[in-house]
Amino acid sequence: MKVLKASLLALALAATVLLPDVPAQAHHSFAATYIGEKEITVNGTVVQIALRSPHSFFFVEAKDDKGMVHRWAFEGAAATQLTNQGVTRDTFKVGDPVAVIANPSRDPEAFRGRMIKITRTTDGKTWGGRPGETVQ
Repeated sequence: MKVLKASLLALALAATVLLPDVPAQAHHSFAATYIGEKEITVNGTVVQIALRSPHSFFFVEAKDDKGMVHRWAFEGAAATQLTNQGVTRDTFKVGDPVAVIANPSRDPEAFRGRMIKITRTTDGKTWGGRPGETVQ
């Protein structure tokens, strides 16, 4: 009986130590997904917001220089980080016209970016992801 208890305790300890690493292995690197040295600005309209962890997404429809509309996915901070910086579910809404500054995807065919800053163009409400930037 003591051997069984010792084995179960060892298994529980191993699980406690090893399981926290599992989500980290599935988490991607921003550097592998986005071009950190380059910034783009996309002007469009918010069509969907997904505040979640580990990363939130702001989906924006914007016309390119030929007039074609594309749906962009801008990846940002986790919901808790955004909330701590003053962004709630009511800060930006579907239908808001915005300007987004982002690092573009390494895939030139993808309409995707790592959000650096988002500004509602009607009133200047802004969230910035650079150190020291928050909702204004």
